[in-house]
Amino acid sequence: MWSITEIAKALQLNKSTVCRLAGDLVIEGFLQKTGTKYRLGLTLLGLSGVITSHLEIHREAKPVLINLVEELEETAHISILEGPDITYLHKVECKHPIRLLSQVGKKNPASCTSSGKMLLAYQSEKVVQEIIAAGLLRMGPNSRTDPDEFLQDLHKVKQQGYSVCIEELHEDVVSIAAPIRDYTGEVISAVSVAGPKQRMMEDRIPQFIAEIMKAGKEISSHLGYMESIYENGR
Repeated sequence: MWSITEIAKALQLNKSTVCRLAGDLVIEGFLQKTGTKYRLGLTLLGLSGVITSHLEIHREAKPVLINLVEELEETAHISILEGPDITYLHKVECKHPIRLLSQVGKKNPASCTSSGKMLLAYQSEKVVQEIIAAGLLRMGPNSRTDPDEFLQDLHKVKQQGYSVCIEELHEDVVSIAAPIRDYTGEVISAVSVAGPKQRMMEDRIPQFIAEIMKAGKEISSHLGYMESIYENGR
């Protein structure tokens, strides 16, 4: 366990900065505070397990995400489904990021994120009905809280092969996701890009969709997925 003074000395930062950062990390669960000292929190330990168990996706996705951010100039993510939530496995910020409820290891409701809808579209009916039974949360002004509308969204996502969420998790934020498949053809994660409505305008959405789907296919290929063989075998 370390005190603020010890952490500040090790990081060569002033104590007020370390105190503020430590407070934020305690709130997120990355640190635990006992008295005046701090130790690693359960969130960080859990994140370690997420990264380890999905190391191949993390490794193969990184260069593709960097290229995607350079091309679209918005923040990109890789997400996986864990129960009713998505967990962000990887994130590459753009040069002019906006405040998002996303960071590596953080969870968000799957029902109101483009990545979540992408992943839920390929889950069993039982899994989807469990999400609905638990309650569809209202996070943004356009969050789907009606089960029938939500199911229609999932059906559309699976048909078209991408997911677009406008102001479902955040007000004034658009997110677009595409699937990532493993060598068996199973959708195991999603790649997404999120940004403000004023930059991700309606007339630019087709370009975003095309680039994000291209990135999803590229990562899938790195993981051993061969689209032509899979499609011919169905």
